[in-house]
Amino acid sequence: MASKEVVETVYGKYNKYEIIKESSTFGSPKFYIYKDGKYHRGSFSSLRVAVEAAEKET
Repeated sequence: MASKEVVETVYGKYNKYEIIKESSTFGSPKFYIYKDGKYHRGSFSSLRVAVEAAEKET
């Protein structure tokens, strides 16, 4: 079963973007962007790429 946790938060002028790390027992973790609490974009293979994508939208 995969576990999810918020690992980074990026605040824009009007929105809040959360980077969610999803870990599973198999394979490497994946990162997703949630905008204002709802799924927005993903999946990214690294935290750095996910944060950069969220910062471009602010």
